[in-house]
Parts: sequence; C-alpha cells; structure tokens
Amino acid sequence: MYVGDLTRRTFIGAASAASVATVAACSEPVSSTPSVQPSASPVVVPATVGKPTKKWFISGGRRAPAQLIEAYTPDTSVLPGTPVPIHVSTSAPEWTIQVFRIGDYEGLGGTRLQTLGPFPGQKYTGKTSVDSQTKSVRADWPSAVSVDTTGWEPGFYLLHAVADGKRTEIPVVVRTADVTDRVAVIASVTTWQAYNLWGGRSLYQSAAGGFEDRSYAVSTNRPFDRTGRGLIYAFEVPAVRVAEESGVPLAYLTNVDLSLAPEQLNGAAGAVSTGHDEYWSVPYRNSLAKLRDEGGNLAFLGANTGYWRVRVADSGPDAGQLITCYKSAALDPVKNSRRTTARWRDAPKAQPENTVVGQLYDAFPANGALEIRDPGFFLFDGTDVSAGDTFPGLLGPETDRYYDLSTTPHPLQIPALSELIGKGNKTWSTMTYYTNDAGAGVVSTGTMGWCRSLPRPRKIDGIPAKTTAFAKQVTLNIFQQAAAGPMGTAHPAVDDSADVNLPKTNTTGAA
Repeated sequence: MYVGDLTRRTFIGAASAASVATVAACSEPVSSTPSVQPSASPVVVPATVGKPTKKWFISGGRRAPAQLIEAYTPDTSVLPGTPVPIHVSTSAPEWTIQVFRIGDYEGLGGTRLQTLGPFPGQKYTGKTSVDSQTKSVRADWPSAVSVDTTGWEPGFYLLHAVADGKRTEIPVVVRTADVTDRVAVIASVTTWQAYNLWGGRSLYQSAAGGFEDRSYAVSTNRPFDRTGRGLIYAFEVPAVRVAEESGVPLAYLTNVDLSLAPEQLNGAAGAVSTGHDEYWSVPYRNSLAKLRDEGGNLAFLGANTGYWRVRVADSGPDAGQLITCYKSAALDPVKNSRRTTARWRDAPKAQPENTVVGQLYDAFPANGALEIRDPGFFLFDGTDVSAGDTFPGLLGPETDRYYDLSTTPHPLQIPALSELIGKGNKTWSTMTYYTNDAGAGVVSTGTMGWCRSLPRPRKIDGIPAKTTAFAKQVTLNIFQQAAAGPMGTAHPAVDDSADVNLPKTNTTGAA
C-alpha cells in the first residue's frame, strides 16, 4: 500500500460468473497526418550521446497532458540489442523520442543518450479493451516505432515521448544476460502496474466504482497514470542512482523477468529489492530464496515487501504482460494452490513474507524518525552514529517490524528500533539483519521511506539533509558489502532479538 485510503488487505466476496470473453470498445483512429502511416520498424539514428543532465525528470511544466501525447511499451525489459516497441497516441503532427539512462552522472542522476525522430503523429480515441472476467484494461494501439538498443549498457532507462515541447516517460530496463558475481537491482514492475490506474482501473479500484469494481489483473499494454509513474520516481530511480554510485559490478532485472525465468538470478553475489516490491509471484519468491540458500546476499530497501501473491502470465500472447491478483482466495478461480492470489501470509499454502524478508508488514499510515539501537552494526560504517540517534522522516508511509514468530529466521539482529504511531496506535519499526549457514546476509530497512529519503530531484518535506546522508551511506554500504562476498560469513548476525520485547500481535490494524 502506498497511496489512497483503499480497502486492500483482506477481501471476502462471491466469485463472479462473468464470461471470459474480451469486450473491446474500439473506434477508428483519428490521424493528424492521414497521408502517413506509422511504421513498426523505422531506421533510428542517434543524434546526441552521453550528456549528463537532470532533464530525465519531468517537472510539472514539461509534462504532456494526456490529450497531447501518451506512450508505452509492453516490454518492461529487453536484452541489449533487442528492439523496444513504442506505442504512441498523439494529437501532434509529429513527435520524437529522447533516451535517458539513470545513474550517478556527476550527481545529476541521468544522461541523455539519443534523440530519435521526428515520427508522424497519430491519435487513437476509444481504442481500449476491458476483459470481462478480470476487468483488466489495455490500450490496443499499434506499435508506432521500434527503438534499437544495440550498444546500450544494461541499466534503468526512461524514454521520453515528446510532442510540442511536452513529454511523457516510458520506463525500460535493459537487463543483464549474465549476473554472475554481480549485485542485481530488481525493478518492481508488478507493483508499478498494480497501482497504475490508466484506463480507469487498477488492482485497488476503478475510477467509478471503488474497490469492489477493481481489476483482478493488470496489463503492461498501457501508459502510466500519475500514481503508477509516481512509484518509479519514488522507489526505483533513487535506488538506482546510489547503486551506480557504489561502483560495484551491477546487474539489472525486473521481478517480471524472474517470474518468467527465475534461473536468471543464479550465481549473483546478491540481489537488492527497491523501495516498494509488494507483489511477488511464486517463481520470483523462489528465486530470492534460492539465491539466499546458496549464500547470495539479499537486501530489501522498503516495506510492505512480498505482501500479495500474484501470477504473471508465462505463455501465450500475454506472456510477461499480464499480472493477476484477485486479492481473495474465494474469488480466484485457481483454488487451493500456491498460485492462488491471496496474501502470502494467508491460506492456501501460506508463506509469510518474514520467511524471506526477515520481518512482517505492520503499519499504514505511519511516519516518524528511525532510531539507532546498535551503532556498531557493520552497515552503519561511515555514518558516525551513536545509540539513540534519530533520523526524522525516514519512517513511513508504511513500515515493517520484527515479530517473535516461528516463521522468523534466526540468528536475527535488530540494529535500529523505532517507536512510532500508526493509525493512532503505538507501534514500532525495525531494521533487521539475519544470516544463514550458507553465509548469506539478508538486510531489510523496514520502511518505505528509505528510498524516498535518498537523493531525489525534489526535496520531500520532513526529510532533512542528515537523514538523506545517513540513508545514502548505508545504501552504499549495502551494495559494497553485498558485492564483497557472503555477508553472513564476514559479518554473522548477532542474535539480539530476544532483547526486544515487542507485542506478538499487530497493534495498528493496518495489516
């Protein structure tokens, strides 16, 4: 959960008897250049290369209204050299693409690699479809251009579709073919789409009917609305910037990639989940657990992680492009299976998120200051902290905490323990670190505010400079230690969890 006061935790209802047929409401395209049809595979030629810039971030005055231009790619990741199909609807007579790669880049956060086009514009009205069973929405626009990624370095990219000086972004991960001995940064594509309300529905609501009329599946075949793209800027981009600054060998994947082929994570030195990785498929969870069990390190830079179980289509025309989550074992037609889309902590086949992450989702809405419990914790090196030091703004809007349960891994260390208020009740947020016999180290920050506190284009109210400096240094340490080898061998967890006397039940009602 990140935005909105939405009913989203447990939902019980009767299964729908709706037909599985797809109902499409399509009209003829309205072309601003009727004599020119868009090409699916034009020749694209780089115009500019490698210019560090802040312009990867689209400020309010530069953002295109939906009626001017919208764009998307159904392919959330590609290997270098694989074309990226771009689908565009625009009322402008022509439009261009600018390609930005996210990284440190002299502290500016990105570099502009290419400017492509111009291409002829075409506007599509009413050309969307809604599936009658899952209520998933897709934009049925043809591919306008195909961008050649030959020579692109693996990483996180924002492609801007630009018309009349205004722009909209298309996120694309250029993934790493061989992750051996690298630290994999995993983009949370399933969560972006869960919240994406483009077309009037998300996994949380419909624009008209609220939670009861939500989608049970969401498609990557559509642009992002404000909520969907907000997750990218809040929780992905800041983590990528610090990862690139760390100087360690990196790999880039998405949780959709690992849902389709979990073996892609084999041999990595570690894997880092960014700030809001809420929706996990079974293969994705298995890939993380396997890496850990073989001595690979894991880091979770957020909260509410691994909360909902989803299915990612792995065959047919929707492979990698349709994410299903009924949020109810009663509603889901897949019964009594690990693939049933309820919460991971619930039946059937419950596997609570703390079995991998180390702690459980606890509170929303929440806010507060992170408090240092163990200043000697190895990931605090270079921060010069003392016991009791606090970092305002680092906790919230959702937090996790340690629970003394049979499903919690041990030995488990709690270097930060912070009291806060969630839904008017006192609760706590923890940072946890556990290790295993294979030598793996698993760290979880316990707060969704972690990535929001990292360097960003715009300052967030309530997050002072000292909080950003602390979060950045710890994040750099996480990447560098994860790359150095099994953290559990070099820094075995000191199990101090027995000294933390916290309630064994949730006090906020949020989870």
